[in-house]
Amino acid sequence: MLSGELHFLLLKSFHHSNKNIVQKISSLKLLPGQPKILEYLLEHNGSIAKDISNYCVLDKSTITSLLVRMEKDGLITRKAHSTDKRSAYIYLTEKGLQTAHKVKEICFSIDDKALKNIPPQEKQHLLKTLNTIIKNLEEE
Repeated sequence: MLSGELHFLLLKSFHHSNKNIVQKISSLKLLPGQPKILEYLLEHNGSIAKDISNYCVLDKSTITSLLVRMEKDGLITRKAHSTDKRSAYIYLTEKGLQTAHKVKEICFSIDDKALKNIPPQEKQHLLKTLNTIIKNLEEE
């Protein structure tokens, strides 16, 4: 039965979480992928596109087009890399910082909704287990 299979439960969890996030974030006029880039930059401001791409699980062409759009929309700014002229450090603008905080609030609220009625110790165990699953699946 599918309700006992990990791949199905992960897929279904992601679907419902993502649907809730997309609905709440729609008022911010962001493209798919941009919220997680903003969240990443909130914690790693001044990153290069390759690092953002790897962490956010976005391919090179997708990250490139999203960053171009985000720069045009005033959410990020780029500063030349000191040693690699093909790369640039990417920073949140003031508008990007404000938007990133709104995204973070929305995502926290959806996480709280998903984890309600689960005791704190079980939440920590679940998060630890999910991180182990990710690590296992990332191994080559």
